Amino acid sequence: MIDYRNIKKIYFYSKDMDMRVGMHKLQILLSCNFRPIEMMYTLFVFCSKNRKTIKIYYEDEYGTWLLINKINFTKFKWPKDSKEIGYQASDLKALLKGLKVIDEKNKEIGY
Repeated sequence: MIDYRNIKKIYFYSKDMDMRVGMHKLQILLSCNFRPIEMMYTLFVFCSKNRKTIKIYYEDEYGTWLLINKINFTKFKWPKDSKEIGYQASDLKALLKGLKVIDEKNKEIGY
Protein backbone atom coordinates (compact mmCIF):
# COMPACT_ATOMS: atom_id res chain seq x y z
CA MET A 1 0.00 0.00 0.00
CA ILE A 2 0.93 3.64 0.08
CA ASP A 3 3.72 4.62 2.43
CA TYR A 4 2.96 8.28 3.08
CA ARG A 5 6.52 8.90 4.28
CA ASN A 6 7.78 8.44 0.69
CA ILE A 7 5.22 10.71 -0.99
CA LYS A 8 6.85 13.65 -2.79
CA LYS A 9 3.73 15.55 -3.91
CA ILE A 10 -0.04 15.23 -4.01
CA TYR A 11 -2.01 16.61 -6.95
CA PHE A 12 -5.78 17.03 -7.02
CA TYR A 13 -7.31 16.99 -10.50
CA SER A 14 -9.61 19.99 -10.43
CA LYS A 15 -12.04 18.92 -13.18
CA ASP A 16 -14.69 16.25 -12.90
CA MET A 17 -13.42 12.81 -13.90
CA ASP A 18 -15.38 10.06 -15.59
CA MET A 19 -14.86 7.15 -13.21
CA ARG A 20 -15.13 4.64 -16.05
CA VAL A 21 -11.55 5.45 -17.06
CA GLY A 22 -9.07 2.83 -16.06
CA MET A 23 -5.39 2.61 -15.36
CA HIS A 24 -4.26 2.91 -18.98
CA LYS A 25 -6.18 6.11 -19.75
CA LEU A 26 -4.99 7.75 -16.52
CA GLN A 27 -1.40 6.85 -17.40
CA ILE A 28 -1.83 8.51 -20.80
CA LEU A 29 -3.36 11.62 -19.24
CA LEU A 30 -0.57 11.92 -16.69
CA SER A 31 2.27 11.11 -19.09
CA CYS A 32 1.21 14.08 -21.25
CA ASN A 33 1.87 16.41 -18.31
CA PHE A 34 4.55 14.74 -16.18
CA ARG A 35 7.87 13.00 -16.78
CA PRO A 36 8.17 9.42 -15.48
CA ILE A 37 10.55 10.47 -12.69
CA GLU A 38 8.00 13.07 -11.50
CA MET A 39 5.26 10.45 -11.32
CA MET A 40 7.19 8.19 -8.94
CA TYR A 41 6.05 8.57 -5.34
CA THR A 42 3.44 11.17 -6.33
CA LEU A 43 -0.28 10.82 -5.64
CA PHE A 44 -2.72 11.94 -8.31
CA VAL A 45 -6.25 12.24 -6.92
CA PHE A 46 -9.35 12.33 -9.14
CA CYS A 47 -12.99 12.82 -8.11
CA SER A 48 -16.23 11.89 -9.87
CA LYS A 49 -18.80 14.49 -10.90
CA ASN A 50 -21.22 13.45 -8.16
CA ARG A 51 -18.40 13.62 -5.54
CA LYS A 52 -19.05 10.08 -4.30
CA THR A 53 -16.00 8.34 -5.80
CA ILE A 54 -12.30 9.13 -5.63
CA LYS A 55 -9.52 7.44 -7.58
CA ILE A 56 -5.88 7.72 -6.58
CA TYR A 57 -3.11 6.91 -9.05
CA TYR A 58 0.27 6.06 -7.52
CA GLU A 59 3.57 4.64 -8.75
CA ASP A 60 6.39 3.19 -6.66
CA GLU A 61 9.26 0.74 -7.20
CA TYR A 62 6.84 -2.20 -7.03
CA GLY A 63 4.52 -1.00 -9.78
CA THR A 64 1.46 1.12 -10.41
CA TRP A 65 -1.54 1.39 -8.09
CA LEU A 66 -5.07 2.57 -8.80
CA LEU A 67 -6.99 2.94 -5.56
CA ILE A 68 -10.73 3.63 -5.44
CA ASN A 69 -12.66 5.03 -2.50
CA LYS A 70 -16.44 5.24 -2.73
CA ILE A 71 -18.86 6.57 -0.13
CA ASN A 72 -22.61 6.00 -0.07
CA PHE A 73 -24.36 8.41 2.28
CA THR A 74 -22.52 11.70 1.78
CA LYS A 75 -20.14 13.40 -0.66
CA PHE A 76 -16.44 14.13 -0.57
CA LYS A 77 -15.61 17.74 0.29
CA TRP A 78 -13.64 18.31 -2.90
CA PRO A 79 -11.79 21.65 -3.28
CA LYS A 80 -13.56 24.04 -5.63
CA ASP A 81 -10.33 25.32 -7.14
CA SER A 82 -7.24 23.22 -6.58
CA LYS A 83 -4.40 25.65 -6.78
CA GLU A 84 -0.85 24.60 -6.03
CA ILE A 85 -0.87 24.96 -2.24
CA GLY A 86 1.31 22.07 -1.24
CA TYR A 87 -1.14 19.41 -0.14
CA GLN A 88 0.05 17.12 2.63
CA ALA A 89 -0.77 13.49 3.37
CA SER A 90 -2.83 14.65 6.35
CA ASP A 91 -5.01 16.72 3.97
CA LEU A 92 -5.65 13.68 1.80
CA LYS A 93 -6.43 11.46 4.80
CA ALA A 94 -8.93 14.03 6.07
CA LEU A 95 -10.52 14.34 2.63
CA LEU A 96 -10.94 10.56 2.41
CA LYS A 97 -12.73 10.63 5.77
CA GLY A 98 -15.16 13.26 4.49
CA LEU A 99 -13.69 16.30 6.23
CA LYS A 100 -13.48 19.75 4.66
CA VAL A 101 -9.96 20.79 5.60
CA ILE A 102 -8.80 21.65 2.10
CA ASP A 103 -11.20 24.59 1.63
CA GLU A 104 -10.19 25.83 5.07
CA LYS A 105 -6.57 25.75 3.91
CA ASN A 106 -7.51 27.83 0.85
CA LYS A 107 -9.10 30.47 3.14
CA GLU A 108 -5.94 30.63 5.27
CA ILE A 109 -3.82 31.37 2.20
CA GLY A 110 -6.33 33.83 0.79
CA TYR A 111 -7.83 32.05 -2.24
